[in-house]
Amino acid sequence: MKRVLTMLGAFSALFAVSASPVQAAPQILAVMASLGPQQMNCSGQICTTSLSSYCLQRDRDVPTTGQAYLPAADEQFRLIVVGEDGTERDVSASEHVTFRSIRGYSSVNAVINRGELAKLGGVSAKIVVAKRAALVPEPVAGDPNPISAEELAYAAKSLREHGEEVVDATPQAEAAAIVNRITATIIPKLKADPESLEQLWRDVIDGLGPARPANSEGIQRARDIYDWCQGRMSYHTMGGIKSCLEFKHDENIMRLNTDYWESQPGY
Repeated sequence: MKRVLTMLGAFSALFAVSASPVQAAPQILAVMASLGPQQMNCSGQICTTSLSSYCLQRDRDVPTTGQAYLPAADEQFRLIVVGEDGTERDVSASEHVTFRSIRGYSSVNAVINRGELAKLGGVSAKIVVAKRAALVPEPVAGDPNPISAEELAYAAKSLREHGEEVVDATPQAEAAAIVNRITATIIPKLKADPESLEQLWRDVIDGLGPARPANSEGIQRARDIYDWCQGRMSYHTMGGIKSCLEFKHDENIMRLNTDYWESQPGY
């Protein structure tokens, strides 16, 4: 958080001399803890995955697609760099991974350039999100309503801790995180046949590790959503399943966020 606070201070000073009209900073986001290390899928020049998130500040605008974010604290996001020989090492994600909103406040993309990954000695990567993680909008010079250091500190601590109790600890949140993990794994152009759909489910659930019992309520809820999307119509590719799952994920996050807002303590 220290690096973000320093940046906020610097951009607040720039605002005093800047006349560039820009939109005010959007909402600070809570990011749900990863259910074990989450694989980043590599294609072209980047490796990426998506993370479930929700809004901590009802009174700020919803982020637009592509809004850049920074970790509220460096230790909240870790990058596992996988070498060609399979060895793994753990580094802070803050200096190597970029975060951008992709569907309002409900999901963010985590991206690392393959060239950056190669500098770290890796050919693939996984990301680990700690409990009570948060992302703050990247400061922009000229912001008419920048996030102050005090606002960030309150949102990233008190509001985030409240979110941990009201949102993150629920089976609905676990289900949303699993569904999002499935969507992040899907390759849209692949054929959507029963065998590949079942294999996808097993791969994702196995990736959660032994700490997640297969009969947990969250996993059962996620399976219900997965089956619902498969039964809506006959899909020829995984792209249709992916779109359905994203819709159900965001719908679930919206309900959870409403519960959070209605129980949110005042400023």
